[in-house]
Parts: sequence; C-alpha cells; structure tokens
Amino acid sequence: MHKTSDRPLLALIEAGGVNDMPVIVEPAAPTSDALVAALKTVKEAGYRVSKPRKSKIFKRGKDRVGPTFVAEFADGTMTRMSVFCSPTALDWVRGERLAQVAYESRWRRARHIRVDFIEPVLPAIVAAYFEQDGVVLARRPDGGAVS
Repeated sequence: MHKTSDRPLLALIEAGGVNDMPVIVEPAAPTSDALVAALKTVKEAGYRVSKPRKSKIFKRGKDRVGPTFVAEFADGTMTRMSVFCSPTALDWVRGERLAQVAYESRWRRARHIRVDFIEPVLPAIVAAYFEQDGVVLARRPDGGAVS
C-alpha cells in the first residue's frame, strides 16, 4: 500500500478540489530530498505543479482617491467632490459640474422633492479650488467666480 511518509502528500492531493485536478504549488527552494521526490511523483502522475502567478487584474488601493474639488456657492453652501483626474492635470469643468450636481442633490434632499423636472436656481460659485490630503493644489485664478 502506501508508506506513512506518503500520507501528507495524499492529504494534499485529496484536498485539491478544482475539477479533481489539484494544483500543487512548488516552493521556491525545496528544502528536503523527500519533498523533491514527492513533487516528482506528483508530476509523473499527471498533476500540474506550478508556482503562484501574480494577478493580471490591477487592483488599485482604496487609499488612492483623486483630488477633491471644493466649491463655495454665493448662498454660502460648500460642496466637496472627489474628481477622477490627475493631480497635475486638473479637470476644472468636471469639478464645477460635479459641484453643481451635488448642490442640486442637496437642495432636493432638503426639500424632500423626488421629481427630476423641478430644477433649483443655482447660485454662482464664488470660490473654487482643488485639494488633496489637506494641501491646496490650485485655486481658480479669477477668484473662482463661475455662473
């Protein structure tokens, strides 16, 4: 039958599970001759022995958020929206539009209005700037006045 030294290997093979073809991960530097012999036996039996590969899907950490567009409207309302753009090439038009949409959303929520065809009268933006991690990246050169 099987020797007692083969039991951990059999348990490893039986624990595999994906389509009954377990994937045995080969260590970077085998430490014992028994392990090398066991891997050779597994390879000869037709099982795949492969090293773990790096994921092909790039996963960006949640700590990487674009710069924040801060806008102050003429009525004193301030909005802060993160904008998907590079900190070196700031997208002012997108930031202003997001600030206006945030103002409209806040206006509707404050008045409990659920219909989309009632539009608020947007006051002018009197100050606008981009910031990231508490540092102001850029201010509007004309004082931020946008109508």
